[in-house]
Amino acid sequence: MDDVTTELDKTDEDPLQEIRDRYKEAEEYWSDNRSAALEDIRFGAGEQWPEEIIAQRERDQRPCLVVDKLNQYIRQIVNDGRQNRPSIKVRPVDSGADIETAKVYQGIIKHIEERSGADAAYDCALNGAATNGFGFFRILTEYAGDETFDQDLVIRRIRNPLSVLISPGIQEADGSDMRYAFIVESMPKADFKREYPNKLPEDFETNDAYRDWFGDEVLVAEYWCVKEEQRTLYLMEDGAVLSKADFDSLGELGPQSLKESRNIPKRTVMRAKVSGADFLEPLTEWPGKYIPLLIILGNETDVEGKVSLSGIIRPAKDAQRLYNYARSAFAERVALAPKAPWVAAEGQVEDYADDWNTANTSNHSVLRYRPTSLSGKPVPPPQRTSAADVPAGFSQDMQLSEHDIQGAIGMYAASLGAPSNERSGKAIMARQKEGDVGTFHYHDNLNRAIRHAGRILVDLIPNIYDSNRVVRILGYDGASDSAELDPNLPTASQKQGVKTLYNLGVGTYDVAVSTGPSYNTLRQEAAESMAEMVQANPNLMGVIGDLLVKNMDWPGADEISARLKLTLAPEIRAAEQAGKDISPELQEAQAEFQKQLQEKDQMMEQAAQKIEELQQEVDKNTEANSLKQDEILIKAADTEIKAYAAETQRLSAVAAAMTPEQIQQIVLQTIQDLITPQENPLESSTANTPPEGVESPME
Repeated sequence: MDDVTTELDKTDEDPLQEIRDRYKEAEEYWSDNRSAALEDIRFGAGEQWPEEIIAQRERDQRPCLVVDKLNQYIRQIVNDGRQNRPSIKVRPVDSGADIETAKVYQGIIKHIEERSGADAAYDCALNGAATNGFGFFRILTEYAGDETFDQDLVIRRIRNPLSVLISPGIQEADGSDMRYAFIVESMPKADFKREYPNKLPEDFETNDAYRDWFGDEVLVAEYWCVKEEQRTLYLMEDGAVLSKADFDSLGELGPQSLKESRNIPKRTVMRAKVSGADFLEPLTEWPGKYIPLLIILGNETDVEGKVSLSGIIRPAKDAQRLYNYARSAFAERVALAPKAPWVAAEGQVEDYADDWNTANTSNHSVLRYRPTSLSGKPVPPPQRTSAADVPAGFSQDMQLSEHDIQGAIGMYAASLGAPSNERSGKAIMARQKEGDVGTFHYHDNLNRAIRHAGRILVDLIPNIYDSNRVVRILGYDGASDSAELDPNLPTASQKQGVKTLYNLGVGTYDVAVSTGPSYNTLRQEAAESMAEMVQANPNLMGVIGDLLVKNMDWPGADEISARLKLTLAPEIRAAEQAGKDISPELQEAQAEFQKQLQEKDQMMEQAAQKIEELQQEVDKNTEANSLKQDEILIKAADTEIKAYAAETQRLSAVAAAMTPEQIQQIVLQTIQDLITPQENPLESSTANTPPEGVESPME
C-alpha cells in the first residue's frame, strides 16, 4: 500500500485542518450520548448515588447502600449471545463464483475468527451495547509469522467504546455508511515525546487550533475516511458495458451506439495516525472499500434528527435509585430501632447490675434478681417489653422498585430463572422466551454487525491473500483443512490432478448470518435425543448406535463408534457409502478399476467374435476330425468367456458394496491381477494346435 497524497495536502497550508474539523464535528454531535454513556458505565460499576448526597450521609453517619439489580440483566443478554454464536455464511452470486470457492471463503473467515479470538470482540461489543447503548470491534491486518511477509486478517475488540468517534448522520444500523471515524487514545507527554520525537510543535499548548488535542495528555487518533470518485459506465446497444476509457477509444462510433450511461462513485478508504498537529503515520490507502470498524447499537431513538443511544441501565436508573434508598432506609431503621427494654421493680436488679446492663448485648445463661414484695405481696420478676416494629411499607417499596426495574428493562424475574407459577418444562421455557424477546434487538444488532464484518472480510480477503499460498480453513464443526490459492487462475476454482486450486478474486459473493447453539451444544442435544429414541425402541441401537456414541463427549467414544459401525447391516453400510464423497486417490483407483472392466468387456467381445468365426468354419467343414477339433476350441473359448464374465460380475459387486477402506486394501490388488498380461487361449499356439493325430481344419 503506497502513500497517497490527496488534493488536500497539495492545496492547504495545513493538511490536518480537515481532520481537526471532522473530529470537532463528531465530538460535538455525539457529546450528549458520550456523556450519558459515561454515566451509565459508572452507574453499572456501582456509582449510583449523587456525590453530594454521599457526602451528606457520610457526615451524618447514615447508610448509603448500593444493592445492584442491573448487571444480572446485562449478563443475561451477553451470555445468551455466548450460547448462540452467530455464524457467517458465504454464498456465490454471479456466474464467476462457485459453491466450492464460497466454502473456502467461509473456511478462511472461520479460521480468522478462531485465530484472533473474535468471540471476545463480539462479547465486548455486545456488553457495551447492553450497558451504554453502543459497542465496537474492528478488523486489522497482521503478519502471518515472524519469518514471512504474508499477512492475515484479524478481528480485535475495542474495550472502551468511548474511544471511538464516528461521522454524524449514519443511517445504516451496522454503520456501513460512515464517512469517517476516529479511534483515539490519550498519551502522557513524556511517552508521546519518546515514541514520536520531533512531532510536538512548540505552540502545541498555546495554539487554539490544537485545543481539542491537548490537555494534561496528548490525544493520538487513528483516522479513517472514505473518499469517493465519480466514474461513468456506458451501456451500448449490443448490451456491452464499457468504462469511460473504453468508450472514449471508440471515437465517433461511441455516441452512435450508446444506449445509456450512469455515474457510480468509486470508494477509496484512507487511513492515517495523527496528533492534531502532525501525521504520526502517513495517509495510506486501505485495501478495502469499507472502514473496518463495526458498531453494535442498543436502543436507538431519533428525535428530530438527533440520535439517542442507550442500553438497559439508563431507563432503569431511577428505579434502581429508589431501591437503594428503600434498602438504606430499612437498614437505618433497623439499626436505630431501640432494643426491647426490661421492666423491673426498684431493688430487683441492683445487686446484679453488671448482668442486667449487658442483657441486650450479651447472651447470659442466667439473669439473677432479688425477689421484692410490695405491701406484703411479691412483685413479678423483671419482664421484657415488645420492641417497635419496622413499618411494612419499606418491604412494599422495595418490591415496587424491583418491579419498576424489570419493567424498564423488559425482563422479569422468571426470565432469569426465578421460581414462578409455571410447573411444566414447556411453560417455563415459554416464560423465559418472553423475556428473551424483550431484549432480542441487542442480539439482532449484533448479527447485523457480524454480517457487515463478513462483507468486509469477503472484500478484503482477495487483496490480502493475493499470493500463491496454502491457507488454513475450518469447517462448521471445527475440523481443520487447507486450501491452495493461485491468484493467476482464470476461474474461481480449477481442478489440477487430485488437488483443487482457488482464485478468490474471481466472482462475486455475498454474506448471510445464521444464529444458533454452538456445534458442541448441538452435538450434546443430538446425543440426548438419540438416547431417548433408543430407550423407546431398543432395536434402533443396531441402526444408529455408532452415531449415538460418536456424539458422546467422553474418551474412547470415537473408537467405540467405529467398532459399532462394523456391526451395521450390509445394506445400511452400502447406502451410507453411496452418499459419501470419495477421496481423490480412491477416485483414481476406481477410475482405473472401471477402465480394466471395459478392457475385459472388449476381450469378451473379441472372444465371442472368434467363436462365431469358428462356428462358421465348423459349419463349412464336414470332416469328423476337423469338426471334433473345432468343438474343442469352441468349448475352450466358451469356458474362458464364462470365467471373464464371473470375474467381471465379482468386481462389479465389489465396487458396489465395499467401503473406501476395503477398496483401498483390496481393489488395487485386484486391478493389478487383472492388468497382468495373460495368454489368450484363442491366440496361443497351444490352443490352436490340435491334439496329436488330429489334422487342423484350417490346413
